Amino acid sequence: MEFYIKDIGDPGYDVNTLQVDEEIGMLLTQIEMCLFTKKGDVLGAVNFGANLEDYVYSFMYNDGMLKGVITDQFDTYIPLAKKYNTTVSVDFLSQTEKNVVFIDITIDNRYKIEVYV
Repeated sequence: MEFYIKDIGDPGYDVNTLQVDEEIGMLLTQIEMCLFTKKGDVLGAVNFGANLEDYVYSFMYNDGMLKGVITDQFDTYIPLAKKYNTTVSVDFLSQTEKNVVFIDITIDNRYKIEVYV
């Protein structure tokens, strides 16, 4: 069981849902939590969190490094990611004013999550 974390305005938001019981829903929730949590924010799991914004705004990282960070997080903290063949693709673009990262996460070639940071 995972808590339902969708917010008003999210696709498929349901005002009557408090928890997610199906595995794909749990996996999606865990991925979202992992990607948007900063390291040190979870008590007892100081290394949990992908710290995406820190990597995006640093000029020391590239596609492969960021993909490795995300994949390591999934391997360590999201066992369902292995069960459902979860793959990560990262496109890191350096621009003059700011960096932009496009992250595509595919689950069993059926579900796709696209993140833009």
